[in-house]
Amino acid sequence: MPKRDIMREERLEETVCTSLQASGWIYEPGMKDTGWDARLGLFPADVLHWLSTQYPEDYAKAVPQDAPEATQENAQRLLLEYVAKRLESATRKDAQTGRIRGGLLGTLREGFKYAQTNARSATFGPMAAFPPANPLSVTAAKRAEENRLRIIRQVHFDTTSGETLDLVATVNGIPVATFELKTDNTQSVAHAIKQYRKDRLPSKNRRVLLPGRALVHFAVSNDEVYMATALKGNDTRFLPFNQGHNGAGGNPSVAGKSATSYLWEQVLQPRLLLRILSDFAVWEPDSKSKRGTQGKLIFPRFHQLRAVERVTTDVAKRGAGGRYLIEHSAGSGKTKTIAWLAHRLIRQVAQDGTKTFDSVIVVTDRTTLDTNIRQDMQALAASRGLVVSVGENSGAKSPQLQQALVEGGHIITCTLQTFPYVLSLLDNDPDIQGRNWCVIADEAHSSQTGSSASALRELLAEVDVDETEEYTADDLLELRQEAVANASNMTFVAFTATPKGKTLRLFGSQTPDGHYVAFDTYPMGQAIAENFIMDVLTNYSTYTMWAEVRDELGRTEEVDQSAAVTDMVRFVRLHPTSIAQKVEVVVEHFRRNVAHHLDGQARAMVVTSSRKAAVHWSREMNRYITAKGYGFHSLVAFSDAVSMEDEPEPVTEVSLNGESDVERTFKDDDRPYRVLIVANKFQTGFNEPRLCAMYVDKHLSGVATVQTLSRLNRIYPKKPAPMVVDFVNDPELIEADFKRYYQGASIDTDIDPNSLHTLADELDTAGYYDPDEMNKVAEAYMAGEDSEKLRGAANAILSRWRSDRKSTDKDTVEHAKDFKAHVLKYRHAYEFLSQIIAYADADVSRRAILCSVLEPNLHVTEDIEDEDFLTGLTLAGVAIAQGEVEEDHRVSDTEPEPLKVPEFTVRLGEPQTPLRSAFDEAVEKVNDLFSLAGVDVDSSETGQMIVAAWGTLSKQPVAVKLGKENTKEQLKRSKKFKTEATRAIFSGIEQRKQRDALVSSDRNVLESLVDALANIMASANETGQLEEG
Repeated sequence: MPKRDIMREERLEETVCTSLQASGWIYEPGMKDTGWDARLGLFPADVLHWLSTQYPEDYAKAVPQDAPEATQENAQRLLLEYVAKRLESATRKDAQTGRIRGGLLGTLREGFKYAQTNARSATFGPMAAFPPANPLSVTAAKRAEENRLRIIRQVHFDTTSGETLDLVATVNGIPVATFELKTDNTQSVAHAIKQYRKDRLPSKNRRVLLPGRALVHFAVSNDEVYMATALKGNDTRFLPFNQGHNGAGGNPSVAGKSATSYLWEQVLQPRLLLRILSDFAVWEPDSKSKRGTQGKLIFPRFHQLRAVERVTTDVAKRGAGGRYLIEHSAGSGKTKTIAWLAHRLIRQVAQDGTKTFDSVIVVTDRTTLDTNIRQDMQALAASRGLVVSVGENSGAKSPQLQQALVEGGHIITCTLQTFPYVLSLLDNDPDIQGRNWCVIADEAHSSQTGSSASALRELLAEVDVDETEEYTADDLLELRQEAVANASNMTFVAFTATPKGKTLRLFGSQTPDGHYVAFDTYPMGQAIAENFIMDVLTNYSTYTMWAEVRDELGRTEEVDQSAAVTDMVRFVRLHPTSIAQKVEVVVEHFRRNVAHHLDGQARAMVVTSSRKAAVHWSREMNRYITAKGYGFHSLVAFSDAVSMEDEPEPVTEVSLNGESDVERTFKDDDRPYRVLIVANKFQTGFNEPRLCAMYVDKHLSGVATVQTLSRLNRIYPKKPAPMVVDFVNDPELIEADFKRYYQGASIDTDIDPNSLHTLADELDTAGYYDPDEMNKVAEAYMAGEDSEKLRGAANAILSRWRSDRKSTDKDTVEHAKDFKAHVLKYRHAYEFLSQIIAYADADVSRRAILCSVLEPNLHVTEDIEDEDFLTGLTLAGVAIAQGEVEEDHRVSDTEPEPLKVPEFTVRLGEPQTPLRSAFDEAVEKVNDLFSLAGVDVDSSETGQMIVAAWGTLSKQPVAVKLGKENTKEQLKRSKKFKTEATRAIFSGIEQRKQRDALVSSDRNVLESLVDALANIMASANETGQLEEG
């Protein structure tokens, strides 16, 4: 290497070392490793100093102080050799105490016993002292200051050669981190990674490189940092340890410094490094290891460390009562972050020595997630009984749970299903009133920002009631409401990968410009850039279904057009002919493009629109696969039982699959199931990394888009780019949904705090109840009356409303409908706003109670029979036409639109009434959406089609807008214009034979028609004949 390159790398080494020296590390200037022992992989002087000063009595047993100097030196050599062997010994976790024995972490945290022949045995405590959580523990804090943290340059690691590591960091003589540095002027972080993989192979002559000897190995350049916890040659896995920048990987630039300066200026600061060694570093046993000695060391990724430190630092500053939103993408290692955070918070102590929280309660939305989090919690547990789990059979565990809550100091894990049981204990046990709680909610948007979150806050909130005074229902309501909005005894930490606007407003942090953002963000774009998840939009194919529906009855009566179209679209999609064609597309695509991957273990998911659709798909797919004799099968997943037309018995998962556990069966390598058909199940929280393809036959939007398609994003060895085949959605809209979460979500508006009062005015002046009646219902509710008595209290109100709803006067009926809409809005608004605003008005809560009692009983259409739009309908024809083929729709770098917060305002003006039209017009609209192609088309017919299509296209606002904003060539390349033009072409065809030919013929026919319309559109724009409607 040229000398100038060495100098450049030297300067980076010098910068790192002098910076660490300024923060308390020991550094001896110069490129020398004097005092380092490559054979032992230790800095002996520091090891002996720690043992002799911290454990003098036991040290004297190991190294007799009255012995001759040569004898002492030999005893020191033997002791050091044992320390090295102890660091290399098998690591085990004590099943009783949760403590780590042996290996690096066991030696640093627990110490070791040392026996000699013809000498007394010694028991040495931990090889490091860690800063205490309690600031009043002065002795422990002083002892932590006595650690010797040393940074050494150009460290020899091979006893048979002169090779050196750029840097080694030791704690009391024990190496905890190694470093290879590269300056980006000449090389990159990739060269450092290559050097570790090729030239830093562990062996008995290279003890410091042996697995488990050092906690982490850092590859560092000026721009990036990567880390590995075990060196395995070419199999060494280096993970990014970067901050992230602009929603992607890497690091932001820093004026006058390396972009990676955070490594030595933050992460390696003595207090934080010691906290990593004591609280974050984990020994994770291999589940397949029978003896429990096989496993791996875990070092936190940067965003995990940052999130935990940010929350705990802010809680230390503010105390209990805060709200924190952690937006961490799939692939972020969220369960470990939650585990680390829970353990830190349960041990957190205020400056006055009091514990910040009595208990930390971790709530997840699925049992499988609860299991994963509980396992990670137990991996960190250092004392028996610290983690208490509330399972589905919580009743049997109630004594243990109640004792844990009364004792305090526990982490309690539970699911949303079992959480009410925990709440009931918190609310009813006088021994735990007034305690401080921290709730860590996983996937906060799923159901914890509505009534579940409101009930959760309400039951946990402390209500200080003087037992010597009498309180009315008004007083209790006001006290409870204020406690909910300003619960100083309760801290919320909400984790989610895809926050909604409502979630951001409830848990997010407000910026100086009024926006609401997550407290800490690890966005999807960074997870993709760092290869922790795959981009699911790089291989996106679409199919369009064209169909013709006929009304054999020829009806002309007026109907609700929207309802008719909805029913007929469902009729087409569930029709056996439609599903049969899509099944063929799916099975053949899977067989040709997916099945052979991952040594035949690749899997796929079909997302359907309903449980009935899933049943149809399952039956048709199994029939098709069996008929073709293919060597795989499908499973179907949906909840509960579904009733099918003309079938006496309801259909269930088990009756269709013949298996009781769908998830386990689908993941079993030895079973032939490769395709899973789902209906509102397994679209979130389902982890099968071998899913390589998804077939979508369901409309997706917003959060559901990201959650559903993200089932494909898991990393797996040799997994191909995920494939999506979509029968329903517009890929550009799918891309837009992902863009909102690619760089981190935000909202740029706030909720009107007075909207609740506005709604209250609408309700109170509607004429259906008076204040006394509202009070009567609220008092019955507060007294815990049963549902019959509650309904009885509300009967007079309901009677008035029903009378108006049945009125023959149109305005009166609309007034009743508006009242119901306002009741629903008020209930939702109260559930949300009462969590962020203390209204200090008992009427606000009374009215919310009234709305919750009234709303289920306000039936707008209870005595109107469902209209039958489907009798007499036949499917005249159907065809599936391929659109985009393996298109790349990965998210661009453009700014995402902010999310929207919920609106609870009253909308004035004309009431929204259904559009009524003739039945044949509804049929015509369906045919416009799913037009069918016909037979041979000659030139005259082509001309007629273009004229007819132009007549339709020129009236379409979207098409006209495209025509005004694009050139002729741009129109021909535009996917949106092609869609509009294709619809216009099919809508203008009058004869069935023409429709059949167009789809079945060469695709060039359709392309030529679209090009002709692009030419006409461009000419019309140039001559000023385009008019936007």
